[in-house]
Amino acid sequence: MKRFSTSLLWILPLAWITAACSASRTSSAIEQLDQAEQKWTAQGITSYRIEVLVVSSVWHAQSHQITVQSNQVVDGQAGCIPAPMEPGVCEVRAYVAKDYMVPGLFALARSAIQSEQTAGVQITYDPSYGFPSQVSYNDPELVDEDWSWQVTAFEIIK
Repeated sequence: MKRFSTSLLWILPLAWITAACSASRTSSAIEQLDQAEQKWTAQGITSYRIEVLVVSSVWHAQSHQITVQSNQVVDGQAGCIPAPMEPGVCEVRAYVAKDYMVPGLFALARSAIQSEQTAGVQITYDPSYGFPSQVSYNDPELVDEDWSWQVTAFEIIK
């Protein structure tokens, strides 16, 4: 019985420290996201073209070209790129163009940070405009679960 209680004395603090570090990492990531979103909002950009490449591991890759005017989607197109599991042929999947606007990228990043798999999430931000230029997830212990959204082109429309 003594061996059990001694082990418990080590396990509980270790679990608490792990949870605290995870919460701290999440809090820091949310602060960084909030700062980036404030940078984006402060610039008052309401009309732009954006291209976002979405890759779902080896299963599917799709590029979305969205045109936004006055914060409204006015045009959206998508094309797929044959992935290794789609030998030579791919099909454009249904999508919601609004999800690929800059506010949609911030929502994706926020959701990824707050998910249970936050440790595998990586976010980079555009240095000029502040929007998430890449949001990705990869757990090295799992196979074929990785995904990424990457802004491959961005242009302000006057």
